[in-house]
Amino acid sequence: MDSTLRLASFNAENFYLLLDHDYDREALEALDEDSYLAMNASIFNPNKERGKIAAIAATILEGDYDLVGLVEIGGMESLSHFNRIYLGGRYECFLHEENSRRGIYAGALVKKGSFARAEAKAMPGAFSRNLLRLSLDRGGPDLEVFVVHLKSQHGGDRGIAQRMREVELLASLVRTHNCVVMGDFNGILIRGESQFEYDAFLALPFRDVLEAVGIPAAERRTHYHFGPAPNFAQLDYIFCSRDVGVREAAVLEEEIPLNRAQRSRLPSDHLFIEATIRPAGWLAT
Repeated sequence: MDSTLRLASFNAENFYLLLDHDYDREALEALDEDSYLAMNASIFNPNKERGKIAAIAATILEGDYDLVGLVEIGGMESLSHFNRIYLGGRYECFLHEENSRRGIYAGALVKKGSFARAEAKAMPGAFSRNLLRLSLDRGGPDLEVFVVHLKSQHGGDRGIAQRMREVELLASLVRTHNCVVMGDFNGILIRGESQFEYDAFLALPFRDVLEAVGIPAAERRTHYHFGPAPNFAQLDYIFCSRDVGVREAAVLEEEIPLNRAQRSRLPSDHLFIEATIRPAGWLAT
């Protein structure tokens, strides 16, 4: 096996794919829209548009990632359907349905055959969404990967108090060697521009993969928001402990939306962030 690892992180934005039958892709896409949406009775969390699901799948297949960390997934059923129907069953699915009031969770896709062993554990703690820890073995020292989705900036205090608690707990749980922490942090962790609630994590010996390859801070946007004014920012990160080599990293951005209507046609309000890394002690075999 290669000593490098291809990975990606993505907030799939309210990704529900609840079905009443084991459809294949042809049969699922042949359904009319009303029949498709009727399989998910929720008026708040409807099934995601099939065109957007297909676009997300195309990005994953083109990237040929060994590991994809995903957040805002509507449970294991949605993730499993996505893998079977749109990814041809190429991945193992990991997700624990804990903590989320909205029914959105952090999960992971691990490509079959990429590792000698892949295990997942739900980490304890009062997080607003589940915290997933993966242990990956390719014959050398194991790599730990955490998939996170921290408290959003909604609420009376913009979620600062809860987010600070989650950041401090996260910082106490992750190890500082052969470790990756990826996902939606719901804030700015760019060094020199970071928000204070992330200090406990930024004190650890981790580096953002985009920083590691020299991408300027102004070009690291991963989220499009149109409020009173457009706000494009980096909320999604892949952090690696200092002993993990970063070979390549990028945000997958195509046409930049000019307004909310253009944004709504994209697969998500977030962008994929990807990296090619070399974990410590991993040798080609």
